[in-house]
Amino acid sequence: IVLSGGDDRLWKTWGFPDGNILLTGEGHTDWLSGCCFRPSGTQLVTSSGDSTVRIWELARRGCILTLRGHTRAVRACSWHSCGDFVASASTDGTSKIWDVS
Repeated sequence: IVLSGGDDRLWKTWGFPDGNILLTGEGHTDWLSGCCFRPSGTQLVTSSGDSTVRIWELARRGCILTLRGHTRAVRACSWHSCGDFVASASTDGTSKIWDVS
């Protein structure tokens, strides 16, 4: 499975080798700059030009948490290996560590 996000404001999971779309998520109001699976594989995190970071539950196919605190576009996001923290970096010159447990 491959995860992607783009200018269309959507994230998608793709199955291989067929290349078919397995899941699609929408909710951001601007382009996606990053996306990453939680180490457990049950959730993912996305970052966006809309200055938010979102946590998505794959089984429910929906956003379960929107992290607000950056004042400009968020350019990157990543899960910590323990799965309890998300890091984000923004064009506002800040980076944040979010406790999502």
